[in-house]
Amino acid sequence: MSTFFSATWMALIWVINGILVIIYFAFEHFSTILLVGSAAAFVGRTPKEQRAWAAGSGLLAIVSALAAPFPVPWFLLMLSLAGWIGQWLEQYNKPAARWNTIRAQALYAIAGLGYAAYRGFGLDNALLSDPTMAQGAGYISTILAIAMYAMPLGFLVMLAQSIWAHPPAPSAPGEMISTIRTRGKG
Repeated sequence: MSTFFSATWMALIWVINGILVIIYFAFEHFSTILLVGSAAAFVGRTPKEQRAWAAGSGLLAIVSALAAPFPVPWFLLMLSLAGWIGQWLEQYNKPAARWNTIRAQALYAIAGLGYAAYRGFGLDNALLSDPTMAQGAGYISTILAIAMYAMPLGFLVMLAQSIWAHPPAPSAPGEMISTIRTRGKG
């Protein structure tokens, strides 16, 4: 009887341990989990002519979010969510706003993978062994760290500029064109 309880207890411990690993992974990669949902929804709502690019950008962003250290996963999520907000607010050129989101997310994901490779392979530590290279390694590390914060801010500035480039109109652009063409009669 004690063998049965011992085996049952061991199985229960393994199941609980597996659940704890899943919970830990979910908390550790919370931004990536949200990014998967945002990217999948973005691809689903993207027109056919941009869908392959949106899927590639989203997949690249997810891989980068899993591989790169902080702040890359959170900024990728921020880029994706800002793209959604930009799509909602943009009235004049939604395909261009969508393409800016796809482009920014892909470029930042590539930069994040490069940052992960630089940090993961220890390239900065390899340069520290030579005293003359140590100063250069410090500069490179500083530039990369600043770039990981500055690139998303540049996208947000471009997004804000595209949204506020046109003054608010009394109606949607398509309705305004129809009103002008029919001289208000139709």
